[in-house]
Amino acid sequence: MKQIITTKNKTLFIPGLGEHAKDYCVLSKYMKVYNISWDNLRLPRGNYDTVIGFSMGAVLACDYVEIKFVKTLILCSMTPIAHSLKTLKAKEVIFIVGEKEKWVYKNNLQLAKTLKCKWRIVVIPGADHKITGNYRKKLLELAV
Repeated sequence: MKQIITTKNKTLFIPGLGEHAKDYCVLSKYMKVYNISWDNLRLPRGNYDTVIGFSMGAVLACDYVEIKFVKTLILCSMTPIAHSLKTLKAKEVIFIVGEKEKWVYKNNLQLAKTLKCKWRIVVIPGADHKITGNYRKKLLELAV
């Protein structure tokens, strides 16, 4: 499937554990969706203005941004396994969480306080741990 990138900036999306690029066809119209192999983890190649990760993919996005600078890092419902984000090379970090993900919000707030760059947390009303509906709409609004 050919990726259509409609923005001037280069945006990369990394799916969550067990997910693949084909699960995010809607997003692929606006950004490159990384076709990750969860059996053989490899960081994406190339340079991007914006890197987005969902759940466990957000952890992988953090690994990428420890190596390469990005303008914006968007962490969607990040799995709470990181203890600090102070080594990230980003101008801004945006955390997106569903309103029903209280444990994710609490963890993301603690992580945000370790950042050396600008950050904010966006809570999606009524949303849970899925990029659908208002969650997807807000993600696209922030990323594109």
